Amino acid sequence: MNVNIKEFIEKRPHLRDALRLYEKVIEFKKAVSSIYKGTIILEDAAYPSGLINPIFEEFSSIFDMAEENLASLKEAMRMGQIDLTRIPLNEIPAFSLPYHEEEIAMILFLIAKPYFLRLRDSYNIDNTFWQEGRCPVCNSTPSIASIDNDGRRHLYCSFCETTGHYKRIGCPACLNDDSSKMNIITAEGEDGFRIDICDACNSYLKTVEFRILHDLNPEVADLISLPLDIIAQDKGYRRLSPNPIGMIRMT
Repeated sequence: MNVNIKEFIEKRPHLRDALRLYEKVIEFKKAVSSIYKGTIILEDAAYPSGLINPIFEEFSSIFDMAEENLASLKEAMRMGQIDLTRIPLNEIPAFSLPYHEEEIAMILFLIAKPYFLRLRDSYNIDNTFWQEGRCPVCNSTPSIASIDNDGRRHLYCSFCETTGHYKRIGCPACLNDDSSKMNIITAEGEDGFRIDICDACNSYLKTVEFRILHDLNPEVADLISLPLDIIAQDKGYRRLSPNPIGMIRMT
């Protein structure tokens, strides 16, 4: 679904930086898709070694990051030392980069995103039930949820953009289904969005009304509801999966 980012920035100028970064994410996905064109084999847990240089060149250019600052990451990927499939499990590989830990996690998410999209295309299992509340393609926890007109709960993955469904009541993070340990937070000015919190594991998951997704995709819905992340995190709840620009902690 094509969305007009400029229009959203005009309506929500306080989200300008996040939405501009999302534009770069879209550009990078398209660039790597072109690099991948004609490449049939997807290596088990990494980019094909022959694509590492052009992928990093695009990443450095689009996100305006000096290539020398990414040299150790590039070399580790070229040598097959980084298992990309571990990233959705929040397992950050050990290597040296001149960035803070959260920035490294964000860089890994952004640079690995096209890999997971390619992985999704090879599985082609959208709209299936998510066992254990996790994405069946990359094993990530969901980034956002929605409830359709029939009351079925849909989950969305920020890594590979796979969609699926899950039981109506229950925390997909810890599998708690005790309603006494779950609650809902809403906020003024955020119509159509809410926060589902779980006191069993101290996590939260944003839920968007299904009708809203007729006009925008789950990624944009996640970004424009960023103020809800701040509210939830100010109350001490944790987001377990990154948003479309790789952010987990907002406060």
